[in-house]
Amino acid sequence: METSGPHRLAYNARLDQIGPELAELASDVRDIVTGATAAVTGPRAGHEDTAHLYAARRKLKDRADQLDETLVELLVREAPVAGDLRRVVAGLRILSNLERMADLAVHVAEAADRRAPAAVVPTQLRPTIARLGDLCCELVGLLVTALASTDLPLIRQVEEADEPIDETHRQLLAELTDPAGEHGIETAVDLALISRYYERFADQAVTAARQLAGLNPR
Repeated sequence: METSGPHRLAYNARLDQIGPELAELASDVRDIVTGATAAVTGPRAGHEDTAHLYAARRKLKDRADQLDETLVELLVREAPVAGDLRRVVAGLRILSNLERMADLAVHVAEAADRRAPAAVVPTQLRPTIARLGDLCCELVGLLVTALASTDLPLIRQVEEADEPIDETHRQLLAELTDPAGEHGIETAVDLALISRYYERFADQAVTAARQLAGLNPR
C-alpha cells in the first residue's frame, strides 16, 4: 500500500523535478542550435568560432548522463507504481530526444567547419537557412515551457510549430534539385544535409512533446 511518509514525499519531490531538469537541458539545446545557425548564416559565416558549441554539447551530455543514472535508479530501487513508472519512462525518452537534438544542432556547426574559411551557405540562401534555425529555436522554446510546466495544451503548439519547418525544408529541397538551379552539387549536398538536420531536430522536439502526457502526474 502506498504511504505518504517522509520517504514517499521525498520520492514524489524527486519525480516532480524531472520536468524542470529536462527543461533546463532543452534550454541548453536551444542555445546550441542558435549558435550553430549563426555559424552557417551569420555575418562571420565561415569564420565563426564553434568551439563553444562543442563544449556546450559535452557539458549537456554530462548533465544528461547524470539525469539518466538518476532515472534508472528510480526504476531499479523504488519499483515505481504504474503512474510513477510512466513519469520515469517518459523522462528517459525525452532525455534521449534532447540529446539527439543537440547532436543534430552540432552537425550544423560541423558543416560550417568543414567548409571554413569558405561559407557553407551561399549568401542568397542564408535567409532560408536562418529561417529554419529561427523556427527550430522557437519550437524548442515552446518545449522548454512545456517541460517546465508539464502543460499539455502546449503539445499541440509544438506540433503546429513543426509544420512551417517541414514546408521550408521541402521548398529548399525542391530548389536544390531543380535541374535549372544555379547551385553546384557540393553546395546542394551541403544545404540538403543542413536542412535535413533542422527538419529532424524539429521531429525530435515533437516526439519529446508527445511524451509530456507521461510526465504529467494528473
